[in-house]
Amino acid sequence: MPDKLKTTVRLQFGSSASQYATSEIHAKGESLGTLVALSYPQSDWTMLDAATGAGHTAFIFSPHVARVVATDLTKPMLQQTTALADEKHLKNIDVTAADAEYLPFASAVFDAVTCRLALHHFPNPSLAIAEFRRVLKPNGVLALTDNITVEDTTAAAYYNAYEKLRDPSHHRVYTLQELTDLLTTGGFIVQASRKLTKELEFEAWADRQHVSNADKHVLVDKMRHLPDTLRELFQPRWENDTMYFSLWEAVLVSRLVSTKDRVAPRGQQSRLPLNQIPDRV
Repeated sequence: MPDKLKTTVRLQFGSSASQYATSEIHAKGESLGTLVALSYPQSDWTMLDAATGAGHTAFIFSPHVARVVATDLTKPMLQQTTALADEKHLKNIDVTAADAEYLPFASAVFDAVTCRLALHHFPNPSLAIAEFRRVLKPNGVLALTDNITVEDTTAAAYYNAYEKLRDPSHHRVYTLQELTDLLTTGGFIVQASRKLTKELEFEAWADRQHVSNADKHVLVDKMRHLPDTLRELFQPRWENDTMYFSLWEAVLVSRLVSTKDRVAPRGQQSRLPLNQIPDRV
């Protein structure tokens, strides 16, 4: 039975796919280059970009590796990925639907896995980490980015409620320590970590998720009444009749510690060898 949150993800992002294809923060955000620089991609790698969205992470890695398999839960997002890959003449990107928490691939088939700005939508992120571990080859690389929040639990709850009002498919933004612990508990050793700050314009940020005018007013009011412990993170400012605010984003690059205790596939779904993955959606 599909998770209720995953159904919401499909609905939210299915209707917003074209906006994410053109979003500057997703297409050209600083974390893209940082992911590549810290991952040291190799020309013979076969890699997986899980929860690819409109494919921006797959695109930036494409020139550096042999093959990228880009997956997402949402078919309209994958259609955007396919169209943009064709526009960019990227021939080594295969696109297929997949749930990051239940990947349809055989074990130990990828040299690297990337997952950018998606983990906060996963209802069971530890399952996704276990799946990333399962499909990686020995000594494989996991390159992850996601938004992060402050350590104060009350302030973090305020942040997550704020995000949930804008995007009902939001599950939870974690602290940097929680993300690190998630990786280490999942069998990875973190080799590089960076914290980035990005600024967003409120109207574009809200419109990507079709926020109503009424909810926009609530969101602006909540930003005016932030807990003190969130002010360093959000840094709201008003200019030219709109609001700008910041978010923190973590980049974590880790390696698989051991493959001897790989998680066994769950359920009865078959795992596909890579030569059977469809290359268009």
